[in-house]
Amino acid sequence: MTSRIRQFLRDESGVTAIEYGILAAAMAAAIGVIFGSDGAFITALREKFSSIASDITASGTDIKDSAN
Repeated sequence: MTSRIRQFLRDESGVTAIEYGILAAAMAAAIGVIFGSDGAFITALREKFSSIASDITASGTDIKDSAN
């Protein structure tokens, strides 16, 4: 009986499965925060595209005004 208890205490295979589960949950939470609708990445990307679009619009307006 004591040999089985010792063998159980030495067995670390279950620990790695738990660690992988915790790691997967942490990565899923991080991906949700980063790529969520109000996440930092999406907000920065949206602001950058808005800036580029306004620069393109402004440069097109300047060309039209100077052509007349």
